[in-house]
Amino acid sequence: MALTAREWLLLPQEEAELRQSELSKEECAKLRLELSMIHFTEDEKRKMTAEHKYQFTHPKERTAQEKADFNKKAAEIFRMMQKK
Repeated sequence: MALTAREWLLLPQEEAELRQSELSKEECAKLRLELSMIHFTEDEKRKMTAEHKYQFTHPKERTAQEKADFNKKAAEIFRMMQKK
């Protein structure tokens, strides 16, 4: 099984550097586009529980309704910003 971008972010710095070649082009793109704002310190990685790591590597998929609600709220915010 190939290394995912989320799994790679949880690796200790030295291991991450050694294993960066295991990331596919798609996973590298995720690191640059979707996950670029996530930066765990080495201490945070060590202290993270197995459950928290699992939740991070297996994020909850939003339902179609949740996505529609989010997009509706975002559109409202953009309209308010344009009025100012």
